[in-house]
Amino acid sequence: MSAATHAVAAAAPQWVRDLLTSGATDALVLHSGSDAVYLQVGDPPRKDVVAVLSRHAIAVPCALRTQLSGTGELTLDRRPPTPGDRVAISHARLHFTGASVHVGRLVSHTSPAIDPALAPLMSQRLALALDPNDAGRAELPAKGLGALVAADPRSVDVLLGLGSGLTPLGDDVLCGWLAVMVAAAHPCSAGVAERALALADHRTTALSATLLRRAARAEVVPQFAELLRSLTVQPDAVSTAVHDLTRIGHTSGFGLALGLALALDHLGSRSTCS
Repeated sequence: MSAATHAVAAAAPQWVRDLLTSGATDALVLHSGSDAVYLQVGDPPRKDVVAVLSRHAIAVPCALRTQLSGTGELTLDRRPPTPGDRVAISHARLHFTGASVHVGRLVSHTSPAIDPALAPLMSQRLALALDPNDAGRAELPAKGLGALVAADPRSVDVLLGLGSGLTPLGDDVLCGWLAVMVAAAHPCSAGVAERALALADHRTTALSATLLRRAARAEVVPQFAELLRSLTVQPDAVSTAVHDLTRIGHTSGFGLALGLALALDHLGSRSTCS
């Protein structure tokens, strides 16, 4: 470590710390902005992605969350790392040119547990706050959304990778659905999760594949967890929670909320698995 490099402690899930001690020697910068740097750790076909975040970024469940004011603090030239750069890993640290980042505190992104019996009430509360005519919904095939309500694994073939961006809209919907169904300990989650994880590394972005793996463990962004809590115990806060979630990304927050709504539809219908 050079004299110009400073140590940066981050908060991260246990699996991220384990990944940094797994024997990988470097990471590839996939995407970089002023508040978040996404890195692929290890080699394809398994493409786990971790993010190094400033204090201003959305706390995705694959992140090392720092108190940096921006990602320029990671480099000697004070500019965010460049996509395509290699970042060394040793001693459970990511070594950028200006800083080394390590996990100093463990955090959990696990969703609150959901009682399926409350699904009809939660669905009613969500419907009052979520715009059913949002333009994002029109981007996705009705056939795929209907299949997801029915917990049909074939919905994955329709929705996975559909949409633009680091996390395509169809993937965000699947993440929201999976997180809710797993948090409800519902057996119908298994078939969809198995299909999504089997295809993710080949059909969508590396970041989406990682987030789908986390959703299959009911790991979510804090705004999603807060919406679930408000739907069950604090209905007066639902509108605010929906706003906070749906403002994430261009369509990501809406996709997560839509996945939540579709999962509640399935839980409330007491349907069997397709």
